Amino acid sequence: MKILYAIQTTGNGHLARAQSIIPKLKQVADLDIITSGPKNDFLLEEEPIFHYHGLTFFYTDTGAVNWLKTIFLNNYPRFIKEVISCPTKKYDLVINDFEPVSAWSSKFKNTKCFELTNQYSMSLKNIPKPDSYSKLVLSAIKYIIPSNLGYGYHYKKYADRIFFPIIRDKVRNLNISESNEIIIYLPTYSPSKLVEIIKQLPKGKNWTIFSPDTKSKQVISEVNVEPLSEDLFLKKFASCYGIVCAGGFATTSEAIFLGKPMLVVPVEAQIEQQFNAAALMEEGVIVIDRFSQKNLETISKWVDSPSIFKIDYKDESKEIVDTLINDYSNLN
Repeated sequence: MKILYAIQTTGNGHLARAQSIIPKLKQVADLDIITSGPKNDFLLEEEPIFHYHGLTFFYTDTGAVNWLKTIFLNNYPRFIKEVISCPTKKYDLVINDFEPVSAWSSKFKNTKCFELTNQYSMSLKNIPKPDSYSKLVLSAIKYIIPSNLGYGYHYKKYADRIFFPIIRDKVRNLNISESNEIIIYLPTYSPSKLVEIIKQLPKGKNWTIFSPDTKSKQVISEVNVEPLSEDLFLKKFASCYGIVCAGGFATTSEAIFLGKPMLVVPVEAQIEQQFNAAALMEEGVIVIDRFSQKNLETISKWVDSPSIFKIDYKDESKEIVDTLINDYSNLN
């Protein structure tokens, strides 16, 4: 059996879980990998045979996806050429983690394509949903990845064909402890804006901000500001008192697995993060719309008395692959 595993490179979540899925796929099939999206320094152990531009996602100044620009300003002639050239016809099955080139190529070339991504979960009936969201945007996300069958990831198994989050080995193998340090990973915020709020919070905690805008370590008003470093971030993640983060699926899932209190600040108008936040709020996680002056009292209460949402997620990567292979066999 020949399988093509197609992975989106926006963010690190898709690539991170691929590290667990790839070895299991290689045990049951001849495997090739393709990727599409922006340049990403996250290294896969297996080299992709192709990297495509795919669809470009445009963002607002606050980090939200600008869907109007994304829909109307993409280079569709280039995308169509990539769809035509993508060699999906060579494979029995395409497994797709939010990668549009192979999904549309599979549709036109009549190759079986299974979607395996946390975005799929948003369209299911029984999952927690925010009070308000754009149904148009949700429909657009569903349209990006046409597939024969879909499977989702979520914090809990709210519906059929949902799997627990894939927790990478680097996180599973961390030595957990507790210090008085709070780490912040809010890449759409400038460190100076974060420090303005931190200075007004209760004393007694050390604060470290991880920022993509910082090239070397700084100290601003006794707050450590570090450049992005996976090794340092994971070391501090394992020992921290708590984490302030956006609503991305990978980081929040890892916080749940590690049992670390989190204060979640979803990126404005980012529908996936809105859905994640709705599910986290049901479990008692504190969610605020902005890390700002108006939420200072809520932030202070969280610092003084954070709640923990912990699940010791088992590794379902083999079960996931077995399920997909079995469902493929049943379709033929």
